[in-house]
Amino acid sequence: MDQARIGNLQFLVIGVLFTIGDAILFIPALVTKAAQRDAWMAGLLAVITGLGLMVFYTALQRRYPRQTILAVCDQLLGRYVGRFCSAAFVFVFLLLVTATLLREVGDFMATHMLPNTPIQFTEILFLLIVVRAVRGGVETIGRTAEIVAPWVLLLLLLLMLFVIPSSRLDRIEPLLYQGVKPVIGGSLQMIAVPYMELVSMALLFPYVRDERRVRRNLVIGVAIGGLLLVLVIFFCLVNFGSIVTQDSVYPTYLLAKKIELGEFLQRIEAITAIAWLFSLFVKMTVCFYGTCAGAAHVLGLRDYRLFAFPLAMLLLPLADMLAPNIIAYFQIGEYYPFFAGTFAVVLPLVLLAAGKVRRWGKGEGAQS
Repeated sequence: MDQARIGNLQFLVIGVLFTIGDAILFIPALVTKAAQRDAWMAGLLAVITGLGLMVFYTALQRRYPRQTILAVCDQLLGRYVGRFCSAAFVFVFLLLVTATLLREVGDFMATHMLPNTPIQFTEILFLLIVVRAVRGGVETIGRTAEIVAPWVLLLLLLLMLFVIPSSRLDRIEPLLYQGVKPVIGGSLQMIAVPYMELVSMALLFPYVRDERRVRRNLVIGVAIGGLLLVLVIFFCLVNFGSIVTQDSVYPTYLLAKKIELGEFLQRIEAITAIAWLFSLFVKMTVCFYGTCAGAAHVLGLRDYRLFAFPLAMLLLPLADMLAPNIIAYFQIGEYYPFFAGTFAVVLPLVLLAAGKVRRWGKGEGAQS
């Protein structure tokens, strides 16, 4: 195992940025489509559920310290079944999540920032930076997150501060006008992105300097990121209403375009886009690091850096094959909670159950 370590604060801010990640731009639209004007309630429900998931994930870390989720698979499920589950987790889940993030960068830049630039060119440039960070190791990822986190948080707080004057609470009234069911449906979208994807951080657990504070730091970081997402959903609703929010592909970007203070502060949406790119960069780096480290584990190699460039070349065509356009991409996303739940809920649950059965079997054997 790599001897590099991540500090407690670094791990916390990685949790914050991973949670914000790509969700900050498009999750308001997905949640509002299901929960309408009660989308902010769905967000709060998702945050509470997501914190429960973090406790669930760290339960494995506490029972099997200094081991990744892949090593726990091998230990509890046996050589062949465990290795098969590890391979599925890496090459089906982590690789697809990383390709999805890359596609989101390309679509957003091609749509709003660089419309005349080929999407592949943007994806290659962003991917090269991610590959460089991954090859630098977990310490590089931690230090990068620590540097960019204050800027991301500051820009998001300024965004929400500037749109307060144009907010109208009547746009979210009456509360629960369609009942509780839409709120639950909307929360599932936010539980899947980003909370189920946070299982990727289980590959970083062994590298946290103080293993006793992994759960505490992860829960705090995820709570901060989740509350920021809820605030963004809330301000999108009170500024645009549910119809405009759900029909916009990137409602947060639209919210930033609305900011106008006199004649001197206008068109600051590019700054918001930069904040989003910073947070998405950290999330994608963690996922791609997990993909490379997981590939090395599955194939029994010590140096994960060998896989950085080959897997990066695989990501480019995979990102383009995900969906023919951005509309189809978001339609596919409606079924994503079921896919993510297989690896983010079912697999850890199986591991916890297998560990309990093994301990029970050893206890029975000792008594006999």
